[in-house]
Amino acid sequence: MKSIGAAGILFLRKAVWAPVLVLLIHQLVLRTPWRRELDFSMHFSGGMAAAYLSWHGLHCLAKWIGHLTLTGRWLFSFALACTIGVFWEFAELASDVFRGTHIQQSIHETMGDLIADACGAMLTLFIVGWRMPRDA
Repeated sequence: MKSIGAAGILFLRKAVWAPVLVLLIHQLVLRTPWRRELDFSMHFSGGMAAAYLSWHGLHCLAKWIGHLTLTGRWLFSFALACTIGVFWEFAELASDVFRGTHIQQSIHETMGDLIADACGAMLTLFIVGWRMPRDA
């Protein structure tokens, strides 16, 4: 049980800080008049943070889930980051429908958000994948 706790602390220290930071910045941006102008940047950074979380999370949990190949780790992290982006858009739609907000302006805006999520994830994964030793 002690090793699970140690892995959890490592996971928090190495990976969870990124999405928490993006969510905190998102809450600050929502309270500014530049919310629309910063929307693409927020989705881009959200994709980056989700990919970073997944990439390092897979490493921290390798003892229990096994080691993935570099390609497998990259694909899983990208897919998870994109899935998180889709569910974020679901939450925006639910807010518009049930709370009467107007977060989603059009299908073009929504698709732009998803593209930003995917581009942020790709950038992060290219950086961490490039920095990774080839024998890992």
